[in-house]
Amino acid sequence: MPDNGPAKPEKGGEEAALRKRLDALKADLGEVIAEERKEEQRKTSAAVGDSGLATGMRAASELAAGVLVGGAIGYLIDMQLGSMPLFLIIMMMFGMGTGFWNMYRMSARTGSTPGKTDGTGGTSASS
Repeated sequence: MPDNGPAKPEKGGEEAALRKRLDALKADLGEVIAEERKEEQRKTSAAVGDSGLATGMRAASELAAGVLVGGAIGYLIDMQLGSMPLFLIIMMMFGMGTGFWNMYRMSARTGSTPGKTDGTGGTSASS
């Protein structure tokens, strides 16, 4: 007696129902993924716009802090030695140099140069 296995019509009906559910789930998943990508792109574009402002504010505060701390140290040294403007001016210059050095290190670390870099600090010719 030949064995034909399980009944085909019942399995075909189940497969069609499962295929229909699978297609519906794929469509729903595609919509969710598309919405998440839009949200991520919106957040990324907002973060990029804010990062330039944040970098500029940080650079300005680095410079101001260097000058203020250098000036304060110079003033304290001048008060102790009685040589009023000498160390104030010298230490303010050191503070300004330190502020510019910190700004340089910050820009080199974040790669704030527009365009692609070629590894030497310049921009590459090909985009």
